[in-house]
Amino acid sequence: EGDHGASGVIGSGDGFVVTNTLLSSWIVTLILIALFYGATRRMSMIPSGLQNVMEAAIEGLYNFVQGVAGAENARRFLPLIATIFLFVMFNAWIGLLPIYPTLGFLDDHGEMQRHLLRPAGTDLNMPLALALVSFVFVEFWGFRLLKLSYLSKFIRLENLRRGNFAQVPIDLFVGALELLSEFVRIISFTFRLFGNMTAGEILLLVITYLVPFVLVLPFYGLELLVGMVQALIFAGLTLVFVVVAVTPHSEDEHS
Repeated sequence: EGDHGASGVIGSGDGFVVTNTLLSSWIVTLILIALFYGATRRMSMIPSGLQNVMEAAIEGLYNFVQGVAGAENARRFLPLIATIFLFVMFNAWIGLLPIYPTLGFLDDHGEMQRHLLRPAGTDLNMPLALALVSFVFVEFWGFRLLKLSYLSKFIRLENLRRGNFAQVPIDLFVGALELLSEFVRIISFTFRLFGNMTAGEILLLVITYLVPFVLVLPFYGLELLVGMVQALIFAGLTLVFVVVAVTPHSEDEHS
């Protein structure tokens, strides 16, 4: 029982465990599905209400992606970039609801033993999963658009073909660094998001115990901004890396 409380486990089956952070991520997913369903259920040429809000959000994200990736790749990259942005932002925002720190399981002494819900970003597994999705997305489009020439980023044969054998060890070293950086990115993405989300939760928890509730409100506003910024950073970096991946590397070699 103590192990379950420490890990946030609220239910388990044969080989499948449901944690409070996983449950929170499911709730966010359902909220996003409901928002888009409600916005598109009765679409009209002159949008209003929820449709107007969602169209404005998607248009803003599309303009952002188009500004970085160009018109040709904007529609290719928008679905995942928008999904990452909205998922990270809503996971950060939903943790600010009062139900999160108050709803949970009590022990025999009436003290909180474990919370029923906890923001998914404060569980290392969620940032890691998003980092892996980002990694696969970048590599997929690199191979999809550049085919085997994408490997020239890691295996540089230009100096070998030209007979500049003195430069070959440098090319091998640089190629190895490029390959290593692809995997290091998974770690940096994971801990950047995890660290910021966890720090925000700890800050609100400490401030709530130290000062009256009215004085806590500005910190909630700050966390709303931090959640949006972290979502923008994660989605924006994924977009930048995929744009770099689909840029032909031969141009750099011949320039």
